[in-house]
Amino acid sequence: MRACWRLGGLPEYAPLRLREWTHTLGYRGHILTKSRAYSTTYAALRAERAHHMGHADTPNAIVDRQWRYVGSGHTPGAALIAAGLASDIVLNREIALTEVRIADGGAAW
Repeated sequence: MRACWRLGGLPEYAPLRLREWTHTLGYRGHILTKSRAYSTTYAALRAERAHHMGHADTPNAIVDRQWRYVGSGHTPGAALIAAGLASDIVLNREIALTEVRIADGGAAW
């Protein structure tokens, strides 16, 4: 990431917009958009995996190809747990900061 950021600051690499893509290490494409000539295709990998798992030779195998979005985020119970953990983290940081200030003789930060 550092190299991507450093190179993105050089004028000759400005058209690549590397700093905007540092979080992806400069790679702006999606993994599924790779070239068919790369080495293999995802279709070939899926077929090989199915053959390896023994699904390719099973004509009556049930394959679910219908996906639907069911939501995101925490369940209500998980949200309560997450909120409690966040509260604990804030409290622990406040206590730690108070302890450091006491150890430093009450110095202002």
